[in-house]
Amino acid sequence: MSDEFIEPSGDCEIDPEITYSNAPALHPGNSSIFSRRDLLKKGVVSAASLSAMNFLSYFNAYGAPTMGNKTVSMVADRAKETEDPHYLIYWYIEGGWESFDMFSPLLTPNNVIQRLPYDKISDEMYRVLKFGEANYGIYQNNNIRYGYLSEAGKTLMQDMAVLSSMSTGEFHSGERLNCHMGHYTYDIAADREPDERDVMQAFSEVYGQHYLLPNIGWFWWLADGELNAQQYTGRKGFYADLGPDWAHTIYAGTPANLKQFLLRMQTASSSVANQQTERFLDNISSHIMHDSSMEAVKSYNSALSIYQNLEAKGGGLQRPMLEKMFADPVLLETFRVKPEDMLITYTSVNNNKARTKFTPATNVQAMMAYELMRAGLSTCFFIESRNIREFDSHRGRGSLWSADGKTPYGQTDQLQMMNEQLWQPLNSFVELLKTTPHHVTGKPLWNYTTIVITSEFGRTISGDVSGIQSMNIPMPKKVQQINGQDVSQHWHVTGAAFLGPNVRGNTQWGGVGHKTHLPIPLMPDGSMDTAFHPVSGEVLPGRVPSKEAWLPDHGDVYATALYLGGINPKGHGRNTRPPMRYIKKA
Repeated sequence: MSDEFIEPSGDCEIDPEITYSNAPALHPGNSSIFSRRDLLKKGVVSAASLSAMNFLSYFNAYGAPTMGNKTVSMVADRAKETEDPHYLIYWYIEGGWESFDMFSPLLTPNNVIQRLPYDKISDEMYRVLKFGEANYGIYQNNNIRYGYLSEAGKTLMQDMAVLSSMSTGEFHSGERLNCHMGHYTYDIAADREPDERDVMQAFSEVYGQHYLLPNIGWFWWLADGELNAQQYTGRKGFYADLGPDWAHTIYAGTPANLKQFLLRMQTASSSVANQQTERFLDNISSHIMHDSSMEAVKSYNSALSIYQNLEAKGGGLQRPMLEKMFADPVLLETFRVKPEDMLITYTSVNNNKARTKFTPATNVQAMMAYELMRAGLSTCFFIESRNIREFDSHRGRGSLWSADGKTPYGQTDQLQMMNEQLWQPLNSFVELLKTTPHHVTGKPLWNYTTIVITSEFGRTISGDVSGIQSMNIPMPKKVQQINGQDVSQHWHVTGAAFLGPNVRGNTQWGGVGHKTHLPIPLMPDGSMDTAFHPVSGEVLPGRVPSKEAWLPDHGDVYATALYLGGINPKGHGRNTRPPMRYIKKA
């Protein structure tokens, strides 16, 4: 990869101006969906390639066929819609949150207020201005110790397992790709191979075939500021079309975009596809008896089940139902949706052309995910903070105070951003999942859901200046370099959390040493390596760290997300990390 797209070692220069805009009619990531439809229009279609989309389009155009009980039974026996549904939601805070104030809590002095002597500057710890005051501390809720950035999620902790001993890299695009793909050796700029899988693609490959829009994402890989759009085309970086068709990532965009997409799907009816569908339906029994048609049978039954279930609730995929989606005033109020939340934003990073993720705010994404789950249209969702690098809160040491050094400002305060973009919508989302019945089983949607909360990495709260102090340069030059040092850099110490009925709630795994400021390695059962002091994080005198202990990373989170959803992660993608089995409820 050339220097053009290697992230600079200094600050990420983020334009403070954020431009709001309506989304374009078509998300660039969904172009492959329409190219497949173009193939159908050209007549390249066979019974084996018929998808649920073809069948559903046919049913909406001409109605579902009437079949005898024997045929219905045969279809149901061979490929019925699951009565044990599964949902996976990743909630990703892009840019790098302050994990020492989140899931990797660290209690330190606040040397923004109480400065140390010149020869002790490397020992200074810089927190937000209000650190230590009310609502800005390190807290304990039953078994979980957390920072003030997690306070608004306290009511969810009974269903939450917090992972505090987590280690990552420090490169935005690399770590966000690891979050998607897991832990294995790959080249970020290489073409993705057929057996690679994003965690959502791996999940949807197992559970997605019964859904019309299985794998929904709200992000655009090339929004990352350091990536060259001309170099990252096709299968490079994050590739949406890995796995079978039903596992592919569909970019939802704004409510207006997705509604337009669904309306177009509702009216689309390729004559070639319909003719092939009719031939299939005319001889449905013979198809059921042949293994070569199994995928088409599954697709047919999935579409028929979706159609019939939606029809029973008021007309299936009909325009009146679609027109009402994402416009319910009660839901808009529940998720505190403002008109500007529906728009996309453009931001410039490192003086590059302003880019966008083509996504609305997270409260809108959560509302859309809920409606798609309730309607039985989707099975997994990757929700992501909207503004590019909003949480990438770099600070030079000198900027922590006024120019004369008398007025303290402190580190960037992420509290309001975290509450608005994570906890407020997530609290509403979980409450709705717990009170909304699944359209087939009648049990709460929550019963089938796993939620993962994560970010690519954490941030520093200090900076070693010993090298600068030892330089043979005039003191004013030293002071200038010391003040210019970034004390909120990307940092490999972070945490994550899991939510859901299968999660061993009210638990915390690992921690950060108060002296080392590093995560303490975990044993295979989730306990901390006893060679380390459980509070300071230091290796105890005469002790040797266990060879069985390790620090979880994005690959462990990937594997655990699948495991909590009932999937053995081995063989689903290339991730080599095992699941953290102790996080699952016994």
